[in-house]
Amino acid sequence: MSMQEQNAERRDREVDRTRGRKMVRQFSAKVVGVSFVPGYPDNLLDLELADSKAQLNGEPLAVVLIRNPKNGYDGNAIEVHVPALGDNGMVGHLTRPIAARMAPEMDAGVVWSAEVESVLIDPDHLDRPGISITCKREEA
Repeated sequence: MSMQEQNAERRDREVDRTRGRKMVRQFSAKVVGVSFVPGYPDNLLDLELADSKAQLNGEPLAVVLIRNPKNGYDGNAIEVHVPALGDNGMVGHLTRPIAARMAPEMDAGVVWSAEVESVLIDPDHLDRPGISITCKREEA
């Protein structure tokens, strides 16, 4: 089998047959609604510190994605939690478009892992943080 045929076959296997779209295995995502979660802004400052420590140790800061179908604003809501923060672990949500794509997969049992990619905080503007995470679809 030629290299082109192997690549084509691999791409075909990656097509999500139920939607006719390619399955995304890993991507970056912005965390939204940060200033609306309990513990804000302390959780945000704790996140910045935890992320700095993780980077110094050369380790990623783990994130847990939790489905919240009972969310009054978005039935596809996916919460972003950072276990290292303890009780103030919730830091926000995935955006609606991303949650709309991931929620049915999570509901069907697909496992996603995530880690903090970046935390950008201006002390003069805590109301406009920038938190990005990397989401990775785990293989079954």
